[in-house]
Amino acid sequence: MTADVRRAPAAFELRDAAGAATRQGQAEAVIGDDGVSVGPVTVAFLDADAVRAADYRIEVDLWPSGCLVLTQLGRRFATFAAELRRARNQARVAGLLAHGITMPAVFSGALLVGSAVRPAELQVYDTHVTAVPDDGDPFQVPFGALAEVSISDDPPSVVLASGAERTVVGQLGRQRDAFRAGVLARRDAQGTLLIGLTGVAGFADGLALPKSQVRGFDALVARVCSPDRTACAEALLTAGKGGEPRLGFVQLLDPDGEALAAATALPENWASFLLVPVGALVALEILAGPSAATYVFAGEADATGRDLQALHVRRGPLALTAKEAEPTPLNPYRLALRRLAPLMRLRAATRARLIHNEGWADSVRAALAA
Repeated sequence: MTADVRRAPAAFELRDAAGAATRQGQAEAVIGDDGVSVGPVTVAFLDADAVRAADYRIEVDLWPSGCLVLTQLGRRFATFAAELRRARNQARVAGLLAHGITMPAVFSGALLVGSAVRPAELQVYDTHVTAVPDDGDPFQVPFGALAEVSISDDPPSVVLASGAERTVVGQLGRQRDAFRAGVLARRDAQGTLLIGLTGVAGFADGLALPKSQVRGFDALVARVCSPDRTACAEALLTAGKGGEPRLGFVQLLDPDGEALAAATALPENWASFLLVPVGALVALEILAGPSAATYVFAGEADATGRDLQALHVRRGPLALTAKEAEPTPLNPYRLALRRLAPLMRLRAATRARLIHNEGWADSVRAALAA
């Protein structure tokens, strides 16, 4: 990307919540990877909740309030506006935890919602598809949630179905079949890897299968568990009641430098985990991979599992204290904390986070009894 595309002389106004200009002037506007600056004003893309560009005017709505207006961009308006939108969207993919650890295959298309057509970029990662609409927040469809990837001819589109949710991707042109094939190839590669590891069909990234669907469940748990977590897993399985325990595997999108090794080695950057219903609670235990705490959530196991799947079982934003989770301008999770529904639900449902130390057994008994 040339420097000229990211730079343009402009007139600017920074407006408050009432629409009054608090700063204004003329300066060079510069797009960075994390934000846009013009004169004394710098706006982080995580705080740029909407971008509108038309009639040689760019408006950026700011969180928690206000607006940045850029005009007098001249001939550079179109290229500068396009690059601003591209850089902002990519920063928000990361901010909403919808990125991956490998480069995605990228397709241009649109999201079809009823009669509405929303231009969007589709990014196919090894673990999920991220949709980046021009007029909204990025979101992802994890492969573990995909029940169907089908072709529709009216209108020409690819349908990604996951439970009751349907994401319809159209306006792919000649890339429609390539998009579907790319999604299926990466999803199937993941399934093949997990069959080779477990000997059981049905596992997918982030999807925890109930005990009744896993042949040799107890033996498999022992095989994919770190020796350091064996006693913890046994304690949780013994405490389980009101529903089947679930075993799952997840490819970590924020891998730790150090990890707990399973009795049988897991593929690189993968972790195994248990979800155990205990009455009105659900316990999450990472069996191997990161040395994570035990989490106890209020709620039903399937719904909790879907929300964890949407996060790829990331612990970072779940582990934040209430003070650390305040969406301040310096908080790297601030966009996800205020706009990512699965994360908000899980944090609201968290009843305990139990560190693995000498008091873990007493702490988990108390948490599950509550």
